[in-house]
Amino acid sequence: MKIVKYIGNTIVLVAVLIFVVIAGISFFSAPDSSGLFGYKGYTVVSGSMEPKISVGDFIIVEIEPYDAIETGNVVTFEYNTEIVTHRVMDKTEEGLVTKGDANNIQDQGFVAEESYIGIQKLLIPYFGYVITFLQKPIAFALVVALMGVYLIYLYLHPTKEEEIKE
Repeated sequence: MKIVKYIGNTIVLVAVLIFVVIAGISFFSAPDSSGLFGYKGYTVVSGSMEPKISVGDFIIVEIEPYDAIETGNVVTFEYNTEIVTHRVMDKTEEGLVTKGDANNIQDQGFVAEESYIGIQKLLIPYFGYVITFLQKPIAFALVVALMGVYLIYLYLHPTKEEEIKE
């Protein structure tokens, strides 16, 4: 029984740590912010990069220098107050030429250094749905309530000395 509790507690701890890190990255992901430890996170809301990146996926973007971008990189940038993630097709003096993998034509205009955010480093499938759900007030209240119930359970059912010695 002790091993089962240990494994369960470890899984919960790892899950909470992952959620805290991703929540921190999301919190510091405004286009003009410096991110969290050089990373920003975004939920994908369009299918322009399918099948590689789908609606509802969560991407983590590393803030790298504009000069480090190479053709073929998937970059995130701001376009008309929207956050866009597309593949770099070409690098010119005017800026980056980008295109969504699922689009037939290249994006209009160029991605200048001022609108560039970073290069996509990690993709977590479907996790964007979780982030979007947790941003709703009812979901946040539900999570706080569940944590409260768990703390009450721990208070009412403390670990017995025999279990600690095992």
